[in-house]
Amino acid sequence: MNPFLPLLKLTKPRIFLAIGLTSWLGFFLKEDFFNFRFVDSVMLFLCTALASSSGAVFNHYFERKTDALMPRTQKRPLVNADQGTLTLALAFGALLGLLGHGLSWYLFGMVSAFWLFMGWINYVVFYTLIFKHHSHWNVTIGSFASSFAVLAGDTAFSGELTTKGILLSLLLFFWNPAHFWNLTALYQTDYEAAKIPMLTSWVGRKKVVGMILLHLLAVLACVYGLWHFGNLGLIYLIGGLGTWGLFFALNLQNYFVLSDRYFKRNFIISNIYLLVLYFTVVLDRIYPFYL
Repeated sequence: MNPFLPLLKLTKPRIFLAIGLTSWLGFFLKEDFFNFRFVDSVMLFLCTALASSSGAVFNHYFERKTDALMPRTQKRPLVNADQGTLTLALAFGALLGLLGHGLSWYLFGMVSAFWLFMGWINYVVFYTLIFKHHSHWNVTIGSFASSFAVLAGDTAFSGELTTKGILLSLLLFFWNPAHFWNLTALYQTDYEAAKIPMLTSWVGRKKVVGMILLHLLAVLACVYGLWHFGNLGLIYLIGGLGTWGLFFALNLQNYFVLSDRYFKRNFIISNIYLLVLYFTVVLDRIYPFYL
């Protein structure tokens, strides 16, 4: 086996790729984006991915005992790790964090690095160490992590927040519970066995779906606001509203069914929805250059 494979698994690659893309989109929406070099986009993505990977490693470390209690997470790398492996994991996580945040400060400025660090602090300290095991609103608190990644991209070089960056960060903040609450409903018994106070166990699955629908209405407001204030055109507006309508309808369907199959489907669809939304933003902005 490749000796680096276990370390790579600790970084949660799918998550750091998504967070890196999210940060880049905040950068992409800047009015003067096309004046920057391609390498600037690559380095922003890299800095964000390194910082996100660092947070994932620390999350694995602090959650290893809880992970052992849930079938979904029992095979994670640090569940049965010895002390030497745990020490290596901590050193690896710290190195990733120093590289990500240090490079961000050097390349993109103090403000951008600050927002990137706030995302790390939110995920590792506020979500993992405090709220996840002590509050039913843990998912809501964790939602700030992706929002701060947007702001890191939005403030790169300039150090100034824009209306578009704030709206995109709010969109991610409201999307994240709609995404993750579907998963917590699907694995409700696992979280209860691990004594993690998810909202689903507190108010029931039907009310959680109702909360998801309310959050999606807030997402809709952000989608429209991003079009109104973000100098985006019909490609984005039609794509954004159309995909949102489908995502909302699928969750509304589950309000009357409460099916595990639908919770799983909606969790997967939520990722696809966000990727399609990002794609419409990119397509809308680059389209005029090919007219």
